[in-house]
Amino acid sequence: MDFTMDNILEPKIIDDKLEGKHAIVHMKDMRSFLSIIDELDYYYERDRDSKWQFGQYVDTKESLLSHLKKGQTSKSMIRRYHKLRASINGKFDVSKFAGSGISCKRKRVRREDGDDLSMSRLMAGSDNYWTTVERKSKRANVRIGMNMAIAYNHKERDFAMLGATLATICDVITKLGYSCEVFAYNFCRYEGSKSWDYFGMSIPIKKPNEPLDVHRLMSAGLPGLFRFLMFGIMDKKYGFDGSMGRQTQTSDCYKRELNVIHTVEQKFCKTKEHAIDGLDKALKNIAEKPKWFN
Repeated sequence: MDFTMDNILEPKIIDDKLEGKHAIVHMKDMRSFLSIIDELDYYYERDRDSKWQFGQYVDTKESLLSHLKKGQTSKSMIRRYHKLRASINGKFDVSKFAGSGISCKRKRVRREDGDDLSMSRLMAGSDNYWTTVERKSKRANVRIGMNMAIAYNHKERDFAMLGATLATICDVITKLGYSCEVFAYNFCRYEGSKSWDYFGMSIPIKKPNEPLDVHRLMSAGLPGLFRFLMFGIMDKKYGFDGSMGRQTQTSDCYKRELNVIHTVEQKFCKTKEHAIDGLDKALKNIAEKPKWFN
């Protein structure tokens, strides 16, 4: 194996006193993840039902790789996103967070120095003829994570709900003036030949300085990303047994490692109501530091 790849894939071990031993791998981005999988042939090509592994819409290896490289998603997920977004518009009241310090929208202010000169105010003899843009809140960037690792019995619609919920939450937070940084990650209870309790592998899918692309965010919810690509590397590199681990909620230890303010979990986004509750929790976590940071 290439020395650089070996370094990238070598897990960081955190032996947490309360939550046990975590093996953690951070990928640079989606393209480098796909490149490593391809170069080392870490595809999970065992005899599995293709509809279960890939879903109905992005149903082949070639289609999956193309969608992930281009940041595209499935028709099913796009439909769910639009339904969720419409539901949020009708039912969720952002105004209830007024005064909590959550707003991070930019505001143009006038002062004695700044970035832009107002000629009309200068000619009128005003002292404050410079303008600049300021944020109302000190917190400019928030990190959101989505756990793609869900159990064997879940179907494509469950993955679609994950991706649609992630995109909806990030869209609302962005409209509040924040810059979202987003990670898709595979966090599960480890079952295999190593003495680990948990395994986590993260892939950044949106950096803080990148514009919000809901289609790219939702591509993290394609079943094949987890059941074809992640399964392959878990099987061939990390000694997982045939169960490919066990679905579990993200530990506080792993949340601290990713430094995320909110996580999207399958258990908490089964319905539109769950998704709205998730948005509520995300905004509360922005206003008040979540417990895993304490």
